[in-house]
Amino acid sequence: MIGKVQLTGLFALLFAMLFALPNGQAQDPKYNRMLEDLVDGKYERVLFRAIGYTEKEATKKHPEPYAYMARAYLLIHQSDDPALKESYPKALKESLKYCTKFIKKDKEGEYVPDLLDFIEDLRAETIAAADTEMDAEKYTRAKSLYAYLSKLDKTDPSAYIMLGMANYYARSTRDATEHWGTAMQLMGSMTGRISASEETEVYRDEPLTESMRALLKTGLIRASEQLDADGQRTQAIELLENGLPIFEGDRSFMVTYGSIVG
Repeated sequence: MIGKVQLTGLFALLFAMLFALPNGQAQDPKYNRMLEDLVDGKYERVLFRAIGYTEKEATKKHPEPYAYMARAYLLIHQSDDPALKESYPKALKESLKYCTKFIKKDKEGEYVPDLLDFIEDLRAETIAAADTEMDAEKYTRAKSLYAYLSKLDKTDPSAYIMLGMANYYARSTRDATEHWGTAMQLMGSMTGRISASEETEVYRDEPLTESMRALLKTGLIRASEQLDADGQRTQAIELLENGLPIFEGDRSFMVTYGSIVG
């Protein structure tokens, strides 16, 4: 499970927010007040200002206000202030909602590269929350969170592995198989089994982030062991074979691989 963000990590995140400039360009001056409020910990004020920009005709298509809302909600979710957290019980989901809107509105890719650390932090918190829902057997809630992971990065194979796992436990086996198929396509594109020239709707040409890699390994092990226990060894082997080029030599992965594939 993911613990609370350490104070030093929070300062680092805010420092990055303060000095990150999209493609070397200065932030639009009209958004400076939101940045100041964010650094000062005035998250509700950030939300109040940002929502206004998302509703105004002149600024509702700008990515920046949505990014501020996403960051403010995440910091509320991570806050140690119980009253603040009680006022925003769905802060994590709100952060995910506005982050996906931010990514969608950044059509030219000017802003997302400068907020990758924030997105990774949000991804880690989402994985922790989804893990809690899976442990509680609340698979519909888990599916919703894993679906957001796939929107944060549509080429994240770990999101589809876990979407498949949540659907499998919810007895939606057709959806589970479809999501696992997407994950295997993405893994295949990473390892060269599927080349960029081949016709495929999903292709990943970037390394996995730390949280993606950890979740992918956990998901592959968990899914393959469950499938094998349910008498579906062929499907379990297919998942493990696709993951082998990525995790070959990893002790925990190889233990599962050896016990199922041989």
